[in-house]
Amino acid sequence: MKPAPLRWLYPLLLALLLGTLLLGSAAWAHTALLHAEPADGSVLAQAPRQALLTFGEPVTVTRLQIIEPDGSALPVPGARTEGAQVQVPLPALTDGNHALVWHVISADGHPVSGVLRWSVGIGAAPVAPAVAVSTAPLKTAIWLAKWALYLGLFLGAGTAFWCAWNASACTPSARRLGSALLAIGLVSAVLSPALQGADMLGLALHESARWQAWRTGAQSSLGATLALAGVSLLLALGALRGHGSWLARSAGLLALLGSGAALSASGHASTAPYPWARAAVLVHVCAVALWLGALIPLATSLRQPGTDALRLLARFSRAIPWVLAALVLAGLALASIQLGDPRALTGTGYGRVLLAKLALVALVLLLAAWNRWRLTPAVLQLQNGAGQRMARSIAIETGMLVAVLAVVALWRFTPPPRSLAPPATTAAKAQPARLFLDNGQTRMALVITPAATGPVTITATLDPGSVTPQEVAFVLANPALGMEALHAQAHAVAPGRWRADAVLIPAAGDWTVRAELLLDAFTQTTLQGRVTIAR
Repeated sequence: MKPAPLRWLYPLLLALLLGTLLLGSAAWAHTALLHAEPADGSVLAQAPRQALLTFGEPVTVTRLQIIEPDGSALPVPGARTEGAQVQVPLPALTDGNHALVWHVISADGHPVSGVLRWSVGIGAAPVAPAVAVSTAPLKTAIWLAKWALYLGLFLGAGTAFWCAWNASACTPSARRLGSALLAIGLVSAVLSPALQGADMLGLALHESARWQAWRTGAQSSLGATLALAGVSLLLALGALRGHGSWLARSAGLLALLGSGAALSASGHASTAPYPWARAAVLVHVCAVALWLGALIPLATSLRQPGTDALRLLARFSRAIPWVLAALVLAGLALASIQLGDPRALTGTGYGRVLLAKLALVALVLLLAAWNRWRLTPAVLQLQNGAGQRMARSIAIETGMLVAVLAVVALWRFTPPPRSLAPPATTAAKAQPARLFLDNGQTRMALVITPAATGPVTITATLDPGSVTPQEVAFVLANPALGMEALHAQAHAVAPGRWRADAVLIPAAGDWTVRAELLLDAFTQTTLQGRVTIAR
């Protein structure tokens, strides 16, 4: 039997091309905390007046708390955000262990949180705060909601597309299953803002029912994804009820493209700093939906194969190599920019989820190859029982792909390696810089640890019998970079020894270091040298 021409493929390719042009704009990446002042785990002689958090990308603060030595939690208002830096004004802190609990949201809509601990006063290093909200139930609910949304967008909208363009082969059971999957996706689209908002605000699962949680989640970049997803799911429902009319076909095509647009509107997989990244996500999502969406109509119609079922099978058999080619190419492009280094496959949570996904997909492709090269010819030749065997095999394939979607939903909790702080892999990153300063009257040994960008510790040791300063401050300057003076006040840690902790050096290069020693109310002496700071 001669397969029907794939007329539906041409408007889809045209729409994908238009989507590539419309969605090919750069976006921000999922972020991570790179530096903090005071540094986590530091012991401070004096209480800091503010904390400085530096992230990999611009963020929005959603919640800040100080955990005091007695375990009480105080909200911290008045934080100022300037791009990727957050300045946190701190209340008056007593001696003891303190913790700053921070919650921010990156530009791609993913909440990021953490805890910074420090001690005020000479003593033991700070311990973890005793207060914490159990996040396991909320994380589980977020994962289930993400999985449900994927089922609606990939399997439900894909089924609607195939049924709209192959109405005669779409059985009532296929329409019922497709409608149920779309309903599951719609429920997820309604509930997800509340779960997202609770995660952003550091709330427990039972607190996600608050209006504040739902509003906060809806106002994040995830809100755009969920709005587009809701529209796409409703269009898909209309396509299922249209029974092959031109209106149903249009709704099915828009639902398919809307699924791709929804998932490219937010999420770290679509926010790489490349103009084509969003378009790659759109192509990848549409290809997956085309693959998964054909399985339910095929499995239900092939139980008792007729002319329409055979026509659908032949059409799918012709289209799937092109669909898989688009899926693999877009997936490889996205994986390459998200991983950066192949070692991230085993060294990061994101990489391990990708490995699990690839292992499952490899098994599915083996089964799909068996279906394509062994069972499909038997069905088209009307061999006895071939249709039932094909239907059972497709049902297994569908179940395995549903498991793949469950694994992919775990990416909600794993930032891509490209957005994480780079590890200290070079010798320069680990080694301190040592300077010996002498102004003819005073000699000093100065150590900067590590000699690299980011937070460093500056330690000064005066020669025995030398001056006894009342105060010591360090001033760093790099005029070539437009940085004239970075001040760091030191504190005495032993006789003749002074230290400044968590001094943030923002850029690599040759820096001038000046030590200012206040000897009395009227006398100051300075010593100066140069140091090279690595990346």
